[in-house]
Amino acid sequence: MDLTKQFPRSPVDRLHGIDHLRRLIDKARAFNAGTLGEYNYNCPMDQLLLTHLGISAEDFARIVATHTTDETVYAELWKRFPKALSPEAVTAFNTRYESAAPDTPEKQAWFDSVRNAIDPSRTDIKTWARLLDLEEKRHVPVL
Repeated sequence: MDLTKQFPRSPVDRLHGIDHLRRLIDKARAFNAGTLGEYNYNCPMDQLLLTHLGISAEDFARIVATHTTDETVYAELWKRFPKALSPEAVTAFNTRYESAAPDTPEKQAWFDSVRNAIDPSRTDIKTWARLLDLEEKRHVPVL
């Protein structure tokens, strides 16, 4: 994955129902290849999923390095973290993840400046996941 030439998958493009997992795999592949470009591996959004799973960014990158497909990465995670991947745990994670929003005045000001630079009419965008999709030029439905 070369993130200097393409975007990672959407934060809400789910793998086995889990938000951010496909995106994190893309970022880990780029991290391993040295092709992250402007992206940060182990950013706060990555950390939400890594913390939920109970794995470090380094260990996750190692799993991705030794498994060639999303499905084999998931299978390895399932072996290690079945409780974190239970339907109830995934639903709880997705709810937290999809509602993650700026939590300080400074973060809100930065969020608003990024959103407004892209499309000031999109004041309906209030969460990090939706902002990422807008920033990466994906269709983001108006709420």
